[in-house]
Amino acid sequence: ATHRPTHRERRRMLHHLREMLHRIPAPRRYGRVMALLLASLGGAVDVFSHIHYEALVATQTGNFILLIADLHRDAPHVVHLRWLSVILFSFGYLAGHFIHDLLGQRARMRHWRIGTLLPFLLVCFAVPFMDRTLSNSFQVGALAFTVGLMIHALADTRIGENPFSLFMTSGNWRKMLSAWYAAGSLYLTRKTPEGVTKNEAKAQRRTALLKAIDYSLVVISFIAGVILMALITRWFGVFSIWLAALIAGVAFCFGYQAEKKEVREDQGA
Repeated sequence: ATHRPTHRERRRMLHHLREMLHRIPAPRRYGRVMALLLASLGGAVDVFSHIHYEALVATQTGNFILLIADLHRDAPHVVHLRWLSVILFSFGYLAGHFIHDLLGQRARMRHWRIGTLLPFLLVCFAVPFMDRTLSNSFQVGALAFTVGLMIHALADTRIGENPFSLFMTSGNWRKMLSAWYAAGSLYLTRKTPEGVTKNEAKAQRRTALLKAIDYSLVVISFIAGVILMALITRWFGVFSIWLAALIAGVAFCFGYQAEKKEVREDQGA
Protein backbone atom coordinates (compact mmCIF):
# COMPACT_ATOMS: atom_id res chain seq x y z
CA ALA A 1 0.00 0.00 0.00
CA THR A 2 1.15 3.54 -0.78
CA HIS A 3 2.29 5.42 2.31
CA ARG A 4 0.40 8.67 2.80
CA PRO A 5 2.19 11.36 4.79
CA THR A 6 0.57 12.24 8.06
CA HIS A 7 -0.50 15.75 8.98
CA ARG A 8 2.63 16.20 11.09
CA GLU A 9 4.85 14.99 8.24
CA ARG A 10 3.17 17.37 5.80
CA ARG A 11 3.70 20.25 8.21
CA ARG A 12 7.35 19.28 8.59
CA MET A 13 7.77 19.12 4.80
CA LEU A 14 6.17 22.54 4.38
CA HIS A 15 8.41 23.91 7.11
CA HIS A 16 11.52 22.58 5.33
CA LEU A 17 10.25 23.99 2.02
CA ARG A 18 9.75 27.44 3.55
CA GLU A 19 13.21 27.30 5.09
CA MET A 20 14.72 26.35 1.73
CA LEU A 21 12.89 29.15 -0.10
CA HIS A 22 13.91 31.59 2.61
CA ARG A 23 17.57 30.81 1.91
CA ILE A 24 17.16 31.51 -1.81
CA PRO A 25 17.76 35.21 -2.44
CA ALA A 26 14.57 36.85 -3.68
CA PRO A 27 15.52 40.53 -3.94
CA ARG A 28 12.85 43.19 -3.67
CA ARG A 29 14.71 46.33 -4.52
CA TYR A 30 13.70 49.56 -6.21
CA GLY A 31 14.02 49.53 -9.98
CA ARG A 32 13.25 45.91 -10.78
CA VAL A 33 9.74 46.36 -12.22
CA MET A 34 10.77 49.46 -14.17
CA ALA A 35 13.87 47.73 -15.53
CA LEU A 36 11.94 44.66 -16.69
CA LEU A 37 9.26 46.78 -18.36
CA LEU A 38 11.88 48.77 -20.28
CA ALA A 39 13.68 45.58 -21.30
CA SER A 40 10.49 44.04 -22.70
CA LEU A 41 9.63 47.36 -24.39
CA GLY A 42 12.96 47.35 -26.23
CA GLY A 43 12.36 43.88 -27.63
CA ALA A 44 8.77 44.61 -28.60
CA VAL A 45 9.38 47.89 -30.44
CA ASP A 46 12.29 46.57 -32.52
CA VAL A 47 10.36 43.46 -33.58
CA PHE A 48 7.42 45.63 -34.61
CA SER A 49 9.56 48.03 -36.65
CA HIS A 50 11.45 45.21 -38.35
CA ILE A 51 8.27 43.30 -39.28
CA HIS A 52 6.42 46.31 -40.64
CA TYR A 53 9.21 48.55 -41.97
CA GLU A 54 12.33 46.32 -42.22
CA ALA A 55 14.17 48.86 -40.08
CA LEU A 56 15.10 48.95 -36.41
CA VAL A 57 14.31 51.98 -34.26
CA ALA A 58 16.26 51.08 -31.10
CA THR A 59 19.21 48.82 -32.01
CA GLN A 60 21.01 51.11 -34.44
CA THR A 61 24.00 48.76 -34.84
CA GLY A 62 21.46 46.32 -36.26
CA ASN A 63 20.51 48.88 -38.91
CA PHE A 64 24.14 49.18 -40.03
CA ILE A 65 24.44 45.39 -40.25
CA LEU A 66 21.23 45.14 -42.28
CA LEU A 67 22.34 47.98 -44.57
CA ILE A 68 25.61 46.22 -45.38
CA ALA A 69 24.05 42.76 -45.63
CA ASP A 70 21.43 44.02 -48.11
CA LEU A 71 23.82 45.84 -50.45
CA HIS A 72 22.93 43.34 -53.17
CA ARG A 73 19.19 44.10 -52.86
CA ASP A 74 17.55 46.71 -55.00
CA ALA A 75 15.42 48.16 -52.19
CA PRO A 76 16.02 51.93 -51.96
CA HIS A 77 12.92 52.46 -49.81
CA VAL A 78 14.23 50.10 -47.11
CA VAL A 79 17.68 51.72 -47.23
CA HIS A 80 16.03 55.13 -46.84
CA LEU A 81 14.05 53.97 -43.77
CA ARG A 82 17.12 52.52 -42.07
CA TRP A 83 19.21 55.65 -42.60
CA LEU A 84 16.27 57.75 -41.45
CA SER A 85 16.05 55.67 -38.27
CA VAL A 86 19.76 56.15 -37.56
CA ILE A 87 19.57 59.92 -38.12
CA LEU A 88 16.34 60.55 -36.17
CA PHE A 89 17.49 58.31 -33.32
CA SER A 90 20.67 60.40 -33.10
CA PHE A 91 18.65 63.63 -33.06
CA GLY A 92 16.43 62.20 -30.33
CA TYR A 93 19.43 61.20 -28.23
CA LEU A 94 20.92 64.69 -28.62
CA ALA A 95 17.53 66.16 -27.72
CA GLY A 96 17.79 64.18 -24.49
CA HIS A 97 21.04 66.02 -23.73
CA PHE A 98 19.36 69.36 -24.42
CA ILE A 99 16.31 68.57 -22.27
CA HIS A 100 18.60 67.35 -19.48
CA ASP A 101 20.44 70.69 -19.49
CA LEU A 102 17.26 72.74 -19.84
CA LEU A 103 14.87 70.96 -17.48
CA GLY A 104 17.07 68.78 -15.31
CA GLN A 105 19.95 71.15 -14.57
CA ARG A 106 18.44 74.62 -14.90
CA ALA A 107 14.76 74.20 -14.11
CA ARG A 108 15.47 71.26 -11.74
CA MET A 109 12.29 69.46 -12.77
CA ARG A 110 12.19 66.16 -10.91
CA HIS A 111 9.99 64.16 -13.30
CA TRP A 112 11.48 65.13 -16.66
CA ARG A 113 13.19 61.75 -17.18
CA ILE A 114 10.10 59.62 -16.71
CA GLY A 115 8.14 62.17 -18.75
CA THR A 116 10.07 61.19 -21.90
CA LEU A 117 7.94 58.04 -22.01
CA LEU A 118 4.89 60.13 -22.89
CA PRO A 119 5.99 61.25 -26.40
CA PHE A 120 6.79 57.63 -27.24
CA LEU A 121 3.40 56.53 -25.91
CA LEU A 122 1.60 59.13 -28.04
CA VAL A 123 3.56 58.14 -31.16
CA CYS A 124 2.69 54.47 -30.58
CA PHE A 125 -0.98 55.37 -30.29
CA ALA A 126 -0.87 57.40 -33.53
CA VAL A 127 1.18 54.97 -35.66
CA PRO A 128 -1.77 52.77 -36.82
CA PHE A 129 -3.63 55.86 -38.07
CA MET A 130 -0.49 57.35 -39.64
CA ASP A 131 0.09 54.04 -41.40
CA ARG A 132 -3.11 54.52 -43.40
CA THR A 133 -2.46 58.09 -44.52
CA LEU A 134 1.28 58.84 -44.39
CA SER A 135 4.50 57.38 -45.70
CA ASN A 136 6.34 54.88 -43.51
CA SER A 137 9.06 57.48 -43.12
CA PHE A 138 6.92 59.39 -40.61
CA GLN A 139 6.33 56.33 -38.43
CA VAL A 140 9.93 55.15 -38.45
CA GLY A 141 11.27 58.65 -37.86
CA ALA A 142 8.88 59.40 -34.99
CA LEU A 143 9.54 56.06 -33.28
CA ALA A 144 13.32 56.34 -33.66
CA PHE A 145 13.37 59.93 -32.35
CA THR A 146 11.30 59.17 -29.25
CA VAL A 147 13.28 55.97 -28.54
CA GLY A 148 16.55 57.92 -28.74
CA LEU A 149 15.11 60.50 -26.35
CA MET A 150 14.09 57.78 -23.87
CA ILE A 151 17.39 55.92 -24.02
CA HIS A 152 19.29 59.06 -23.04
CA ALA A 153 16.84 60.14 -20.34
CA LEU A 154 16.50 56.71 -18.70
CA ALA A 155 20.10 55.58 -19.15
CA ASP A 156 20.72 55.55 -15.40
CA THR A 157 17.92 53.04 -14.75
CA ARG A 158 19.23 50.04 -12.83
CA ILE A 159 17.89 46.63 -11.93
CA GLY A 160 18.60 46.48 -8.24
CA GLU A 161 22.13 47.81 -7.93
CA ASN A 162 23.25 46.77 -11.41
CA PRO A 163 23.34 48.96 -14.55
CA PHE A 164 22.02 47.40 -17.73
CA SER A 165 21.62 48.26 -21.41
CA LEU A 166 18.28 49.79 -22.34
CA PHE A 167 16.32 48.52 -25.36
CA MET A 168 18.98 45.99 -26.41
CA THR A 169 20.24 42.77 -24.91
CA SER A 170 23.64 41.80 -26.31
CA GLY A 171 25.47 43.59 -23.49
CA ASN A 172 23.02 42.24 -20.92
CA TRP A 173 23.56 38.71 -22.23
CA ARG A 174 27.32 39.01 -21.70
CA LYS A 175 26.82 40.47 -18.22
CA MET A 176 24.42 37.64 -17.38
CA LEU A 177 26.93 34.97 -18.41
CA SER A 178 29.75 36.65 -16.47
CA ALA A 179 27.54 37.03 -13.40
CA TRP A 180 26.50 33.36 -13.43
CA TYR A 181 30.12 32.31 -13.84
CA ALA A 182 31.17 34.46 -10.88
CA ALA A 183 28.27 33.23 -8.73
CA GLY A 184 28.93 29.62 -9.67
CA SER A 185 32.59 29.94 -8.77
CA LEU A 186 31.74 31.30 -5.33
CA TYR A 187 29.08 28.69 -4.59
CA LEU A 188 31.07 25.71 -5.89
CA THR A 189 34.28 26.47 -4.04
CA ARG A 190 32.57 27.42 -0.76
CA LYS A 191 35.95 28.51 0.56
CA THR A 192 36.20 31.55 2.78
CA PRO A 193 38.97 33.84 1.46
CA GLU A 194 41.68 34.94 3.84
CA GLY A 195 40.80 38.02 5.83
CA VAL A 196 37.06 37.55 5.21
CA THR A 197 34.60 36.27 7.82
CA LYS A 198 32.06 33.56 7.07
CA ASN A 199 29.22 36.09 7.16
CA GLU A 200 31.06 38.36 4.72
CA ALA A 201 31.73 35.41 2.38
CA LYS A 202 28.05 34.45 2.59
CA ALA A 203 27.06 38.03 1.75
CA GLN A 204 29.42 38.00 -1.24
CA ARG A 205 27.85 34.79 -2.56
CA ARG A 206 24.37 36.21 -2.10
CA THR A 207 25.29 39.44 -3.89
CA ALA A 208 26.80 37.51 -6.80
CA LEU A 209 23.69 35.34 -7.09
CA LEU A 210 21.39 38.36 -6.99
CA LYS A 211 23.39 39.99 -9.77
CA ALA A 212 23.09 36.88 -11.95
CA ILE A 213 19.35 36.71 -11.28
CA ASP A 214 18.96 40.40 -12.11
CA TYR A 215 20.59 40.12 -15.54
CA SER A 216 18.73 36.88 -16.27
CA LEU A 217 15.43 38.64 -15.60
CA VAL A 218 16.40 41.47 -17.96
CA VAL A 219 17.25 39.03 -20.76
CA ILE A 220 14.07 36.99 -20.18
CA SER A 221 11.96 40.17 -20.25
CA PHE A 222 13.54 41.27 -23.53
CA ILE A 223 12.86 37.87 -25.11
CA ALA A 224 9.30 37.90 -23.74
CA GLY A 225 8.68 41.28 -25.38
CA VAL A 226 10.05 39.96 -28.68
CA ILE A 227 7.89 36.82 -28.65
CA LEU A 228 4.73 38.57 -27.49
CA MET A 229 4.98 41.29 -30.13
CA ALA A 230 5.66 38.73 -32.89
CA LEU A 231 2.57 36.73 -31.87
CA ILE A 232 0.26 39.72 -31.49
CA THR A 233 1.34 41.15 -34.85
CA ARG A 234 -0.06 38.05 -36.57
CA TRP A 235 -3.58 38.94 -35.41
CA PHE A 236 -3.60 42.71 -35.00
CA GLY A 237 -1.14 43.89 -37.63
CA VAL A 238 0.00 47.49 -37.23
CA PHE A 239 -2.26 47.93 -34.19
CA SER A 240 0.09 45.62 -32.27
CA ILE A 241 2.23 48.70 -31.57
CA TRP A 242 -0.33 49.48 -28.89
CA LEU A 243 1.30 46.69 -26.88
CA ALA A 244 4.42 48.88 -26.72
CA ALA A 245 2.20 51.82 -25.74
CA LEU A 246 0.68 49.73 -22.94
CA ILE A 247 4.12 48.73 -21.62
CA ALA A 248 5.30 52.36 -21.79
CA GLY A 249 2.19 53.53 -19.96
CA VAL A 250 2.65 51.00 -17.16
CA ALA A 251 6.36 51.92 -16.93
CA PHE A 252 5.42 55.61 -16.66
CA CYS A 253 2.98 54.91 -13.81
CA PHE A 254 5.53 52.82 -11.90
CA GLY A 255 8.33 55.32 -12.44
CA TYR A 256 6.21 58.35 -11.56
CA GLN A 257 4.97 56.77 -8.33
CA ALA A 258 8.52 55.75 -7.41
CA GLU A 259 9.79 59.29 -7.98
CA LYS A 260 6.94 60.78 -5.90
CA LYS A 261 7.81 58.37 -3.09
CA GLU A 262 11.45 59.41 -3.34
CA VAL A 263 10.47 63.09 -3.10
CA ARG A 264 8.38 62.43 0.03
CA GLU A 265 11.27 60.54 1.62
CA ASP A 266 13.67 63.39 0.82
CA GLN A 267 11.29 65.93 2.33
CA GLY A 268 10.78 63.81 5.44
CA ALA A 269 14.50 63.30 5.98
